Amino acid sequence: MLLSTGGTIASKVDYRTGAVTPALSASDLNEAVPELGKIANIDAEVLFSEYSENLQPDHWTKIAKKLDSLANSDYKGILIAHGTDTMHYTSSFLSFALAGFPIPVALVGSQRSSDRPSSDAALNLIAASTFLVESNTKGIFLVMHHNEDDQTVACHAGTRVRKNHTSKRGAFETMGGNPAFIVTPTLEIQKNIQDDFFKDIKYNPRMKIDTKVSLVKYHPGYDPKLIENLIQTGCRAIIFEGTGLGHVGRTMYDVVKKAKENDLFLGMTSQCIDGRVRMTVYESGRDLLELGITPLENMTPETSLVKAMWALGNSKNADEMKLLMLENIASEF
Repeated sequence: MLLSTGGTIASKVDYRTGAVTPALSASDLNEAVPELGKIANIDAEVLFSEYSENLQPDHWTKIAKKLDSLANSDYKGILIAHGTDTMHYTSSFLSFALAGFPIPVALVGSQRSSDRPSSDAALNLIAASTFLVESNTKGIFLVMHHNEDDQTVACHAGTRVRKNHTSKRGAFETMGGNPAFIVTPTLEIQKNIQDDFFKDIKYNPRMKIDTKVSLVKYHPGYDPKLIENLIQTGCRAIIFEGTGLGHVGRTMYDVVKKAKENDLFLGMTSQCIDGRVRMTVYESGRDLLELGITPLENMTPETSLVKAMWALGNSKNADEMKLLMLENIASEF
């Protein structure tokens, strides 16, 4: 099954203006890459036709519900054509909302529109289809060029990936390790992942979401009153993107304490591209632990934000939410 949500992969250049505009349907994509028919019989359906910056959590839940309706189908795999800018947010939500999903899912995009000679769309779609048919795995994966050699495609775990370059075709990288799978130039599947993507093999869909969560990037000069504003406007969880091993300055201590007293969940991630939060090393980190901040290990800030929205929607209080946040559900740690 090929589901289209829009993005560059489903767009073409308007040569009058030079702009890239959404134009291709899921069927158009399927027909534009005839090699797909040699890999699998593909049904196609359009869910949306949006650039990914326009996709909101409501769109995530619609995608999840569509996938849930296919859980007992005979499909060998499900392709989701998606814009690249927020693809890793969508893959994270699907990973948590559809934990244990019995059919492998590959979100696939392109950095160049499908009608351009330099497009990466065809290779990404061919590799993603091959991966779904032959990998014999379960999970939510993000499939894009691995590097600039135009030969190799990476299949990233949906909770461990981020877009690290604005425009190059190998823009996505797995944080803290190698891609879960590599599709070689000869379309062979190289497996790097050691453990199952889903930590519980039983399918357990939980598709509720609560967006009253904020991702706060701390920086020198950050005004603590901004956190007070979040509390006053009904925010129920804050994910801090702290410095180094997981720190914010002491000017934040009073407002962190106030947020905790108002029963907000407070999680800590790092601004560093790689590595793990360790808040016991320095006294500033230990102070923040005493104030009630929960370290989120090596979970990326974007994945932590999405997981917090999901956990808030599927828990009754901050304590229950904390348990969900610390549970390794879909290889996010």
